[in-house]
Amino acid sequence: MAAAAASSYFFGTRIADPKPSLGRFQARFGFKAKKSPPGKPAPKRLDGKRLVWFPGAVPPEWLDGTMVGDRGFDPFGLGKPAEYLQYDLDSLDQNLAKNLAGDVIGVRVEPTDVKPTPFQPYSEVFGLQRFRECELIHGRWAMLGTLGAIAVEALTGVAWQDAGKVELVEGSSYLGLPLPFSLTTLIWIEAIVIGYIEIQRNAELDPEKRLYPGGYFDPLGLASDPEKKEDLQLAEIKHARLAMVGFLIFGLEAAFTGKGPIAFVATFNK
Repeated sequence: MAAAAASSYFFGTRIADPKPSLGRFQARFGFKAKKSPPGKPAPKRLDGKRLVWFPGAVPPEWLDGTMVGDRGFDPFGLGKPAEYLQYDLDSLDQNLAKNLAGDVIGVRVEPTDVKPTPFQPYSEVFGLQRFRECELIHGRWAMLGTLGAIAVEALTGVAWQDAGKVELVEGSSYLGLPLPFSLTTLIWIEAIVIGYIEIQRNAELDPEKRLYPGGYFDPLGLASDPEKKEDLQLAEIKHARLAMVGFLIFGLEAAFTGKGPIAFVATFNK
């Protein structure tokens, strides 16, 4: 235990976690009477066999399988909840030869709050809820990107990484058809539209609606059936993860061979 003296009620001590882990460590100082540190709540257990990302893998306790698509994948412990330790005051008796450091009197995990701020609504940026939101949004963009890369190369013969070069030389176009806007105008339109959408999305305080807003984004009402909703959410997160891996492969193909996905597959054995 690391010892450090405190000179007033506004200072405290910090000790090493007796159970080190890859999670973050923060200290908070309390001024209540000493008591034994409360035990951590037992993680939720699901009935049946737990599916994990790798056979034999042991999921961490903060990934208890309750989230859709949770397979216990967090090798670096990034999703571990931040723990705040409360400390008792240090001993400040001038008549003693040695003053002891205050003991831990409590462990606290703060909930993740969502606030109506334009760019960072989450109070805990390393929380599981924010990680799920980022994963889902990146996955949706990846699904659009992989489909777009394949479709554009199939219809125009231009690889996705070379599309910008064509725009600079021949002007703005879409699927080979010219657009009545300059490239600069298109960039401004995209920045304004996407910026407005992001500000409106971050104004939503319901974590569920932030991920699955419904309404215009579910025109066919596929998620109206509660029994099918979770299956659709699981299918989406699986496709999103696959698309992110797929687009990573597209990027490696373009970097090392200079070819698009279709051209790479067509010349793979040549």
